[in-house]
Amino acid sequence: MEVLELRNGLKVLLKYEGSYPIVAGSLFFPLGSSADSPEGITLLTLRTAFKGSLKYSPEEFFKLQESSGSPFVPDVSCDYSLVKFQFVSQKGKEYLKLLLDVLTEPGFREESFQVEKASLLASIRSKKESSFALAYEELMRRTYPNHPYSKLPYGTIESVSSLEVEDVKSWFSDNFPQEGAVLSLCGRIEELEEAVKEFEELESVPVKTELPPCPITCSDEVVVKREGSEQSFILVGLNAPSVFNRDYPAYKLLNTLLGEGIGSVLFQELREKRGYAYSTGSLFPSRRGSGRLLAYIGTSPEKEGEVKRELHRILKNLPDFITPERVKRAKEYFRGTYLLDHELRSKRAWYYGFWEVLGKGWSYDGEFVEEVLSTTHEELVKAAESLSQSPEFTVVVKDG
Repeated sequence: MEVLELRNGLKVLLKYEGSYPIVAGSLFFPLGSSADSPEGITLLTLRTAFKGSLKYSPEEFFKLQESSGSPFVPDVSCDYSLVKFQFVSQKGKEYLKLLLDVLTEPGFREESFQVEKASLLASIRSKKESSFALAYEELMRRTYPNHPYSKLPYGTIESVSSLEVEDVKSWFSDNFPQEGAVLSLCGRIEELEEAVKEFEELESVPVKTELPPCPITCSDEVVVKREGSEQSFILVGLNAPSVFNRDYPAYKLLNTLLGEGIGSVLFQELREKRGYAYSTGSLFPSRRGSGRLLAYIGTSPEKEGEVKRELHRILKNLPDFITPERVKRAKEYFRGTYLLDHELRSKRAWYYGFWEVLGKGWSYDGEFVEEVLSTTHEELVKAAESLSQSPEFTVVVKDG
């Protein structure tokens, strides 16, 4: 890995891989939806901005991009935002010049803005058909009250509908690019050093998001009505550590043991043994601030109370499920899925930039796996005990 630190604070990660003449890239910004005002503005801003550059007509921009690589694909999370792309090695200089053109003169055209706005609004409306999305939104708003993490990356119908093209244009001008941005490139990257050094001409903006601690302090339950739903969907949120906490790797392994794969505790106990579940599992998103581990299950309405009690029983007695066999399976599953996820160079470029922008450093990508796999039985039991003592916030989505 070659690392370049430009004068404006942009860090460039160059990972040479010569098997195919393709380069995958991710440009990360350390500003995510937690800074949005109003909600959804960062995502709509990036989707509009990266449709083109004012240096070219839309037709010219499309032809230039198509001849050298893929379209820019923006995405936004709580702690960061990014733009993903790929290009052919021989056209690397031209493609990176196009990326630089967008950053200096983004294409905030009214027509493209209206298309992206309509697309985002349609996406928000479609989430009303997803029980998981409804439960997740409710849990985030309830367990992060008045906290930056309560803001959803895609926003709401009301917040996005209020935005005009001048709003997103100003948001980009005031907030992009930021100090601490990371450009991660993976592939056949010969002779691209000079091209990436041209990004020094960008003026970076200082950015800082306050992330005060925000643990779940008491157990509670809320019901969300979804008319016409044929199942009851139960989502339970519990306190979990940030990426900077020493227990973070143990919780990642614990999440795998609890709810990832057909050998997980939730799948075996709730679906295989009792036949409760349409779907069940858990997830533990990585966060710079206070985290959440989420356990979920979809079941028939008549079994809702029974299933809910059993799910809570498992979570409260989680240390009892930490057996040597389950720990071995969890480690093998985690290692296999993590390595499988790294097979594509686009994902490798993403992971290097992801760890860097979160503040762990790109090299943590390899260290992380080793830390998870070296978690001892005792450390995992300790994490399970801590999780089992956490207050549980429960959201139930069912027919209204």
